Amino acid sequence: MSLVQKPKIAHLILAAGSSGRMGTPKQLLHWQDNSLIGHAIEQALRLSTSTVYVVLGAYFDRINEKINHFPVEIIKNDNWQLGMGSSIRCGIKGIQNYDLNYDGVLISLIDQPLIHQMHFELLIKKFVKGKSSIVATNLESSVGVPAIFSANYFNDLVELKEDFGARRIIKKYQARVQKIDVIGKSADIDTIEEYKRLIKDHFG
Repeated sequence: MSLVQKPKIAHLILAAGSSGRMGTPKQLLHWQDNSLIGHAIEQALRLSTSTVYVVLGAYFDRINEKINHFPVEIIKNDNWQLGMGSSIRCGIKGIQNYDLNYDGVLISLIDQPLIHQMHFELLIKKFVKGKSSIVATNLESSVGVPAIFSANYFNDLVELKEDFGARRIIKKYQARVQKIDVIGKSADIDTIEEYKRLIKDHFG
């Protein structure tokens, strides 16, 4: 009986923003016994099928100092202020500089802390190696990241405009998109108020 080879996935964590609405670097906010970015990296590292890349930009030195002990590749986006599209483009180009043989890329954010390893594993399980496959997350009000894109879409990802994220690719190819629900865990953090509410709701 032949064994099915697992797909080779690059896990790209986007963490380059300035957290303008927060007044402080969102990446370094406390979460459980870690920070938001540390928590995101730890969840990603638990996957055996992926190599982890982290895109930093704003507060680069300050954040890099806190995470450079992790076995991840750090990619610096000097144009982070142009928007998420620029971070995705920078990340994909950085990944291709390291290795051209990935079957796909899993893109995730640091400000969705309730989404963890088990959800990533479901996305990977659903992903079809070598196909025009996109597996995205049903966030209740929308479909977006975390999402896995087949390497067939790398050109689309590097051509994203600065003010558009991966959701634009998901919408463009929506007929090909498979979805995994994440009911009750889709909260993201954009303001201090949202952060405090999430902490209160889940940790008392």
